[in-house]
Amino acid sequence: MSGTCRFIRKITFLSVCFFIAGCAMVKPDRHLDEVTPIDWGLSGESFESAITILPFDAQDQKWGIYAAKRMKEYLLEEKAFRRIVLGGKEPADTPYVLSGELEYLFYGGTHSPSRVCVSLRVIDASDGHTRFFRISRAASGRDAFHVSWLSRMYVASPYPEELLNGLLRHIARDIAQRTVLPAKKCP
Repeated sequence: MSGTCRFIRKITFLSVCFFIAGCAMVKPDRHLDEVTPIDWGLSGESFESAITILPFDAQDQKWGIYAAKRMKEYLLEEKAFRRIVLGGKEPADTPYVLSGELEYLFYGGTHSPSRVCVSLRVIDASDGHTRFFRISRAASGRDAFHVSWLSRMYVASPYPEELLNGLLRHIARDIAQRTVLPAKKCP
């Protein structure tokens, strides 16, 4: 019986410590919306070719350059193309050109979710047709409830860089899948 009493005392003690120390339950609130209006694939074995990534159009030029550099890193990780060139305003001499736009990049702080919207296209340089076009929107926030205070707590939303990098990594993975598939014919 004394062993059972010690066990109950330990559980009671730990429960009181937990209640006094307090604990907040944090629930992430994430939304992802993607639309791919153009997906004609890339020509057969395009992973053996090259692509030029232009700086993304953005309200602040540093974010456009940042997004282009990160996209290059993710395409290299996914081995989507043999050679990836980070271009200037004019495209380099590669079979494909990737251009994008950061439509909005918003940090929500503690009261609203952070939001990011990216549109991106891969263009075949030989004929100028868009082979892949994706619009991705992501929003992420956090809700928290403090257990011992029985009240809502304000927790900061994730930084927009986290959302942007997640979107770009996901898009790079999709592009890499299309470089090894046979291309579709344009209508």
